[in-house]
Amino acid sequence: MKKIVIIIISILVLTGCANNEIKKNNNEISTDTNFSLHLKNQKGSIMDAYDPLEPWNRRMYYLNYELDKYLVLPVSNSYNFFLPHTARTGIGNFFSNLHEPINAINGILILNSKVFFRGLGRFLINTTVGVLGLVDVATMIKLTPINVSLNETLAIYGVGKGPYLIIPFLGPSYLRKATSDLITFIIRMPLDPINVYTGDLGEDIAIKSVEAINFRSKIPFKYYSLGTPFEYEYIRLLYFTSSDLKVESLRKK
Repeated sequence: MKKIVIIIISILVLTGCANNEIKKNNNEISTDTNFSLHLKNQKGSIMDAYDPLEPWNRRMYYLNYELDKYLVLPVSNSYNFFLPHTARTGIGNFFSNLHEPINAINGILILNSKVFFRGLGRFLINTTVGVLGLVDVATMIKLTPINVSLNETLAIYGVGKGPYLIIPFLGPSYLRKATSDLITFIIRMPLDPINVYTGDLGEDIAIKSVEAINFRSKIPFKYYSLGTPFEYEYIRLLYFTSSDLKVESLRKK
């Protein structure tokens, strides 16, 4: 957590600096002909990333801005306005509970008994005492979640991230995570122990849409709100760094 706070503070400082004239004489900040930012330290360029699809990604970043501005944000804002906080909390708890079996499975894959038993225990407690997960009873009794995705499991086994990707509607990702999310989505329905997903495509998409709206309603980020022409690079840096820190923390558990 401390490292994440330091990174966020650093990005905010850099954002303020980017609003001023960029000076090249110190060899620390430079721009290329495509107006991309390259911030360097003694080890090399820390703003660079494996982004061979950058032209596509920048277009998708702008597309997501338009989708977010005119569709997703109005819906999520209405969701926050019309639904009481208690109802939104219950919905969030419900969907979080559906991820616990996945956490438990990943605990087995990374040979981490703590992750396995925490995921299994939380699911059993919240599904029963917590009324199908609407109430997070497990957290109330200090059984806090340890979220582990297939993406992080593959990272622990040494699978590389692959190229950076901006996915329409979903936002920042990279090849390993996008593939992991797709696999998780496919296997999650057969592993659905409380039969939330019906198998009907329309109904299942509607359920996933509610989950997505609930997720977006909790995120204060707005596209092009940093006040800098280098927002794309900052978001990419933060996304990659936060992902690395999560994997690093799991290795220590």
